[in-house]
Amino acid sequence: MRLYESIIETAIQQPDGEVEELIIGWRGSFIRLADGRWNVGATPRNENDLPSSREDHTKNILSLSAHTLARLTVSPYPQEFASASASLATLRPAPLTGSPLDSLIPLPEGDRVFLFAPEPCVVDSLRDWNWNISIFDDKSRGLRVFPSWTSLQQLKRGGWLWLGPDSLRDRRILTLAPLFRELKGVILQGPGIPFLPSFFRSVGLTHLIVPVPCASDMMIAKRYISAGGSPWICPSLRWSLFSLLYMEDI
Repeated sequence: MRLYESIIETAIQQPDGEVEELIIGWRGSFIRLADGRWNVGATPRNENDLPSSREDHTKNILSLSAHTLARLTVSPYPQEFASASASLATLRPAPLTGSPLDSLIPLPEGDRVFLFAPEPCVVDSLRDWNWNISIFDDKSRGLRVFPSWTSLQQLKRGGWLWLGPDSLRDRRILTLAPLFRELKGVILQGPGIPFLPSFFRSVGLTHLIVPVPCASDMMIAKRYISAGGSPWICPSLRWSLFSLLYMEDI
């Protein structure tokens, strides 16, 4: 759990803020603070069950500041995690210095790329780039889709690993961390990931992919998320790639 404590402790070093707007959509969350800061977060992936909520969670969330929401990143409840991830990203947003998303295309150089239960739209993008992908997912079947219990054996063969925001919620990032150094690269993709380059590099991650918030994009992003759209394909979100190997925190 020290991983999560460190993330929270670093994020709340930034100024706190009153929450003016909080939206939890099917595919992502959105938060805007009273001082104008905003960002998007991750709604836990759950393809086979209807979304559910609890009145006490909702009342609690609506009464909290950005700092207190951020502390809920360890919560097992989807509402609380979605709120916390958006708050973390708002407190520690990515800068404008990242590389465009299409700079990812040649990165694996034909090597195998492993993903855990990714969003279908993410898979579509990687296949459009002609990446050699394999998926670990206990709820799906298909070509190069394997049960999660085979992941440790498969990853020992090398290649790249692509982790989505659910890897923080389900603690998979902790389980897999001992293997990170054996892989050619480990990519963590948001939304809802705080921008902490040196910290994530120390864990063994090599690349971070997150949306960069821009004031002119806020209303479109909010409407898109509230309508159930995925942040990955939101036309107003500027996804950027950050190589962590030589980058320090800002």
